[in-house]
Amino acid sequence: MSYEIDLLINNEKKKFIRNEPPVLKDMTKALIVQQQQIKMYAKDDGPSEDDFNKNEKNLASFAVSFWKNQFKAEQFISGCDKPNMDILNQALGDSLGAVSYTHLTLPTKA
Repeated sequence: MSYEIDLLINNEKKKFIRNEPPVLKDMTKALIVQQQQIKMYAKDDGPSEDDFNKNEKNLASFAVSFWKNQFKAEQFISGCDKPNMDILNQALGDSLGAVSYTHLTLPTKA
């Protein structure tokens, strides 16, 4: 599967392509995004500005890593529009979908 994302960088649309399926590194970074989002939306008073800033940073970090450092986090944050966020969300979902649930096994007490 090919993942193509277009970012606006220096007032110019630039295309970045990844042709490989998600790997363990992508799965781990996607879990970091997911865990932070679960925590921020589970708060009684809802997410704070700090939570949204962490989410933005985590999403950008995932994108940079997923597309193998073809662009910088700030370029992603400043240049990713809604249609390309949908592509990022597809990459996140594909990465999370590939995760084995064995990591959720809790140790038992002796």
